[in-house]
Amino acid sequence: MVGRCYLALAVVLVLIAPLFSVAAYGQEQAPVWAVERAREWDILFDGTSGWTGADGIYSIPLSGVEAHGSAAETHTIFVFSDTFIGDVGTDGRRLRGTTIVNNTGALLRSGEPEPDKINFIWEEDEEGKAAALFVPNTPAAQPGDWYWLCDGASIGGKIYLFAMRMREGDGGAFNFAVDGVALLTFSPDAPDPLSEYTEVDTPLFYVPSDGRGDIIFGNAIMPNTVEAEAPAPDGYVYIYGHQNDPYSKRLVAARVLPEHFDDFSMWRFWDGFAWSPDIGTVAPLAGRISSEFSMSPLPDGRFVLVFQFDTLSDYVAIRVGSTPIGPFGPIIKIWLCPEPALDPDIYTYNAKAHPHLSRPGELLISYNVNTLDFWDHFAYADIYRPRFIRIRLGL
Repeated sequence: MVGRCYLALAVVLVLIAPLFSVAAYGQEQAPVWAVERAREWDILFDGTSGWTGADGIYSIPLSGVEAHGSAAETHTIFVFSDTFIGDVGTDGRRLRGTTIVNNTGALLRSGEPEPDKINFIWEEDEEGKAAALFVPNTPAAQPGDWYWLCDGASIGGKIYLFAMRMREGDGGAFNFAVDGVALLTFSPDAPDPLSEYTEVDTPLFYVPSDGRGDIIFGNAIMPNTVEAEAPAPDGYVYIYGHQNDPYSKRLVAARVLPEHFDDFSMWRFWDGFAWSPDIGTVAPLAGRISSEFSMSPLPDGRFVLVFQFDTLSDYVAIRVGSTPIGPFGPIIKIWLCPEPALDPDIYTYNAKAHPHLSRPGELLISYNVNTLDFWDHFAYADIYRPRFIRIRLGL
């Protein structure tokens, strides 16, 4: 694998990727799920100076409108987690002076992936070196903690962003652990919407005592409201998370009225039969999902769950449900990610949709690419950047 040959081979593999025609849940006539690469969005995050790669990409429309084709009417915030800041040489290698920070952001002032309309954002320390955009500063935070950014939404004139508070783990390839979930709040009217914020601890990280895995909320938000221009609004904001069981991450759900979004006493959690005020009663809705994912309304009133099959795999997958909590149809593997075929250390993960950035009749989806060989991040800067595909749905 050498420099830009990585991308050239990826293009070849994409060109031979199949299209899929499948029967979605609850529909007698099968729609056509046509999937293709959205290379123009790849290019938006293919910079060679400053922000040069990250994982954990989420997008938030400042207007709060999540409808397909609405991005032209607003600006979009992107948030990322572990990020490389520095320069990339003409040979595709990261140059001396490159550093890694825990999280960054970006502001896109366009509805299209125009490189001259996006500004990447991070902080600087007292020495002028790149630093994380957000650092835990709540009563529960401990020295050395950092934020892994989750989903966010613009609701009722405020921007909300969930962030997992992280600490070092017990060793191994993934040496980190979740220690809590915080809620960050911003004003969408600020000249720099990410510059000033408040942060509070939440009760959205729960450790069961009955053998279930840890329960973490904030991985996906779906405002099913008139404000968000949802196709079939019921007035609630749905917040999704995962139950981190040993061999399968499992989908869990909560909901709240928009006016009570930051009042956690008003949240209700789906227990398999009803909406309960007790997070400990949550019941899984689906399995084999990823740590990051999305739930989005479809134009016909159904809902699509987008995720990476089995957390770390070569497949982007979907399941379609008749309500925001299902029941969901079968797992449909819509895309075979070509990147892992390039090197045995490369893996793909955390697929999710970006509805408001999607054209009418389509759904834009991103997934992340990483490598188990840390030094390959410096030899091949192209690895650690989000990739995009789009579904074209014929209903």
